[in-house]
Amino acid sequence: MAISMKKTNFILFTMIYFAASIVLMGNPYHPLSTALIYTRYVLILFAFSILIFIYFKKNKRMTFRFSSFFSIYIFIIWILFSLSVALSEVIHQSFPFQGLFFLLMVPFIYFTVMSFMTKIAGLVIHQALFTANFLYILISYLSRPIDFLPYTGIAANPNGFGQIAAIAFITGFFTLITLSKQRRFAKVMIVAAMILSLVSVILSSSRTSFLVVGFITLIISVHYIFTQRNFKPILMISFVGLIGWFSPIREMFFNGMVEKFSSTYSEGNFLSGRTGVWQVVIKDSSLFGNGDDYFQKFFEGAHNSIVFILGAYGIIPAILLTVFLLLLTVLAFRFTVQKRRDDLAIFPLIIIVTFILFSMTEAMFGLIGNGITIAFFHVVGLLFFGEEVNKKAKTGLS
Repeated sequence: MAISMKKTNFILFTMIYFAASIVLMGNPYHPLSTALIYTRYVLILFAFSILIFIYFKKNKRMTFRFSSFFSIYIFIIWILFSLSVALSEVIHQSFPFQGLFFLLMVPFIYFTVMSFMTKIAGLVIHQALFTANFLYILISYLSRPIDFLPYTGIAANPNGFGQIAAIAFITGFFTLITLSKQRRFAKVMIVAAMILSLVSVILSSSRTSFLVVGFITLIISVHYIFTQRNFKPILMISFVGLIGWFSPIREMFFNGMVEKFSSTYSEGNFLSGRTGVWQVVIKDSSLFGNGDDYFQKFFEGAHNSIVFILGAYGIIPAILLTVFLLLLTVLAFRFTVQKRRDDLAIFPLIIIVTFILFSMTEAMFGLIGNGITIAFFHVVGLLFFGEEVNKKAKTGLS
């Protein structure tokens, strides 16, 4: 039953992560088609409906317990943030859709239902997130040739494709280390997928994605070396890197990524014009923002989650969200230290840090968000209510 439930979770979580990331296929220049919008919401609602049905069927007591007093304080900050967003919307005479979503749907579906499903069947977030993002990579190469660089795949822009590839590389690593020793062929295929994902990051010339991969790799390496005296993870990642270095990938890296870094730096435009928008938003800031439609006057948008909240909903929500993210990082770090002997103890911290890093250059919050947004909320729920995040992680899906 547990294995069957684990497979159900894997399928449903993969569907949710994949469907949510459809949003990366659209931008102000190329909006999503109506068909894709409907497909996205139908898949997400279908998967959520099944998860909620199973939750009510299996959760007889309908109660949950916080993992610590610290997690209660962080949850209260999230509630205050949600209420402040709702208040901002009311002040600007609009129905508080976003605030109510943060206040009701995120705690119920992401924090509670998805974490409950993980508790009863085991952790498959890394496997589902890897599968969902790698599917985008495969579909991209099968449907769109690499005619010029930076490569966008089926995403609307190179940064979106780079984000997908970076997440596939990071979650591919965790998928690799949780495979049993007997599944050698599967491990070879995962290593190949990680190499292709790393190549995809380089082909996208997405500086944020490249820096995220580098920083997360450093965190993972330090964690396993100093907490478990385990050098295998760093050897695995180094092996992938060496294969890339002694291949045509190195030339792509210097011609694309390095050239982009150097040219933007020499032009004094390292953040590609984002600071100009940020300065205007800070200048226009008020306690409860300028309304949901504020960023319509900026064609490129906020390119930062905190800046988006600041401009649309105000200083108070922006401060509350910043405090929430900082304290959440501390909570995840504490969990990593407490469970340091577990292979996946660092996984919640990695997802949270990955999400925060991408949030510094993209607006990641919304009524749904993309795949990494939902995974972020999912691990937050595990940290709040999950007693054993690593429970049954080694059982696999077979």
